[in-house]
Amino acid sequence: MSPLPTAAPLDPRWVSLVDRIAPRVLGRDDRTGDALAAEIIRLSELYTRERAQIGLASDALAARLRFFLLRDLPKIQGPLAELALAGGLPSGDTWRVLDLGAGLGTTSLGLAELAKRAGARRLQITAVEQDAASLDVFGVLAREAHAEGLVPEMTLEARRADLESLEIASLPPADLVVMGLALNELYADREEADRLDAREAALRSMVDRLRPGGSLVVIEPATRALSRELQTLRDRLASQVFAPCLRDGPCPLLERERDWCHDQLPFDLPEGLDARAESAGLRRQRLTYAYLTLRADGRRLWDVADRSPRAHRVVGGPVRSKGKTEWDLCGQAGLVRLRRIDRERSDASAALDGAERGALLTLDREVKGAALRVRPDVEVRPVDREGAS
Repeated sequence: MSPLPTAAPLDPRWVSLVDRIAPRVLGRDDRTGDALAAEIIRLSELYTRERAQIGLASDALAARLRFFLLRDLPKIQGPLAELALAGGLPSGDTWRVLDLGAGLGTTSLGLAELAKRAGARRLQITAVEQDAASLDVFGVLAREAHAEGLVPEMTLEARRADLESLEIASLPPADLVVMGLALNELYADREEADRLDAREAALRSMVDRLRPGGSLVVIEPATRALSRELQTLRDRLASQVFAPCLRDGPCPLLERERDWCHDQLPFDLPEGLDARAESAGLRRQRLTYAYLTLRADGRRLWDVADRSPRAHRVVGGPVRSKGKTEWDLCGQAGLVRLRRIDRERSDASAALDGAERGALLTLDREVKGAALRVRPDVEVRPVDREGAS
């Protein structure tokens, strides 16, 4: 079993579907070729380096639809795979979903694809988004994707609203509340302390919208600043955190300014989409993101490993140097550096071979101190359903 949650390869039908509907739903705002590549580059800069101007992203509909929706659609599936690992996905034929800051529906569509594989027959989605054009595109995508057999039937209730002024308590309860790449846009003009207080209050109100056994999944860009803000919120909401943490104490990656916690999924862009990435100078493999999964019932991902002090998540590495490889792991005791000398690799530690950020691993012993040399007798296993509560 892989130590990483994995996203299913993006079905090529998604690319064909988007290419088919884009001219119709975008009209004069549609772009292809060099014009599309230029728009993708500009939007990538807004997302990663110029977030103060993120409001301009609404004008780049072609880049959002023809590239970023397709690239980001599988990101939600990493956190959902962990919920599935712990038996935390909704049961029954119908999943009730609340999508806050829904945009074009990227997060809900990724969720719906996984829901179909999990046996759900329909999704009832309340989508909150202030941009009417985005909601219109979302509606078309939901219908066309279902007709194509990519997702279950999706009943979409679109609510045009600004999340900062919206009374979240007025929204319907849901099995899953999702917020994809949107938390960082809330209260962005406030001072740091006030901004964090407001975002914490918003997350608490979202947790209050969960039906019994429900989960809130927040996905953010994997930049250092935004990831560290999410880690700070994690510490404030510790009693409700399901994932990514395998510890009760404060986040140890906040102790040094240079550290931050984020995940990456192994992922290859399909043909057609990879060319768009290449033309814009963007990566074609791996999805990176920061995330936080909250629940109201106290259930923890850690329960899968029987709350073992031997369970860890890879939060850094692999770092390869002459004759050795190192990983940073985070577990109940805090951070630990694993070091494996190449000549000491063994079948017992083979799980490390594919272990990158986000990998869930169990060691055969408790670590005494801040480092462990992985000698041939040290066994490293992926966390799996053994011991799940």
